[in-house]
Amino acid sequence: MIQLGTFLKITDKTCVTLAQCIKVLGNSKRRIAYTGDLILISVQWINTKKYARLKARLQQQYLKGSVHRALVIRTKVNFMRITGIRIKFNENAGILITKRVVPVSNRVYGPVLRELCEKWPSLGCVSHCII
Repeated sequence: MIQLGTFLKITDKTCVTLAQCIKVLGNSKRRIAYTGDLILISVQWINTKKYARLKARLQQQYLKGSVHRALVIRTKVNFMRITGIRIKFNENAGILITKRVVPVSNRVYGPVLRELCEKWPSLGCVSHCII
């Protein structure tokens, strides 16, 4: 359950480590995002070692305070499958995406739900651990 002001971990190959939710995308009255929803984030913390290895044009994109779109891939709230199984993660996590819901990086760390990979096939291509 992600709402305005929630901090979440970014688990892809970009240098962004920690981000804060600014807005939940979708209906204008939507205030809470669950697993598989799109949100707007503001970068709060970057990994300086990864940042130093980036190209110059990418370094300008991922500064502290910059705004990006993200896809929520893990939440602390239970996710219920059609079979009745409930899945819960230890952290709130997301990945940076483009407007066409394609991941910005070519790798996603940590587990990704099978339902998300069916909904967005481009996410399934870059994730290694699908549950």
